[in-house]
Amino acid sequence: MKNVRDTFQDRAMVSVKVHPALKEYILAINCGSDIITPQRDSRLWGLVKMYLEPVPAGYKPVPIEGTPDCIRIALYRSSRMAYSFPERGTVSIHTLYRDYINETGQRVIARHLMLGFKQTFRAYMNGALSNNPDLDISEAIDEFCSDYRIENERITIDMLRKDWYRFRMRCSSTREAVPVDNTDL
Repeated sequence: MKNVRDTFQDRAMVSVKVHPALKEYILAINCGSDIITPQRDSRLWGLVKMYLEPVPAGYKPVPIEGTPDCIRIALYRSSRMAYSFPERGTVSIHTLYRDYINETGQRVIARHLMLGFKQTFRAYMNGALSNNPDLDISEAIDEFCSDYRIENERITIDMLRKDWYRFRMRCSSTREAVPVDNTDL
């Protein structure tokens, strides 16, 4: 089996700062790797391409082993056609020269990934509580955290409990299954 680092050596990567619990969730579902390889037709890849910029002058690259508060997204070698207003024509934007995401893009991508985390959490809670009526909400949250290897220091149980209560109040009239869309990871 190839090492994850060997697989991505020839690909450019961008780093995105995320919540510590989100990073642990990504590590749990991504075989212990903090490198996400989005599919070319996924929303995540569309967001990454949208916010790619040339590297600014004072930028320090992320070390090969990563950082504790960031994940990395592998870039495809591709180009995107864009309309250039002053020249009145199309130009090609290559990911070879654009491998940096600004603060706005990082917030948008982190929020998109957090929505995927919340969808998974809500689907897990819905299944756990509907299949086991004796299970308490706190116990279900603890099981979710242990299944996805999220430490209690990284996320507060109260935050997840509030999210579950708000979701249940908002969607109390519909008893449909909670959709889980993890095509980005």
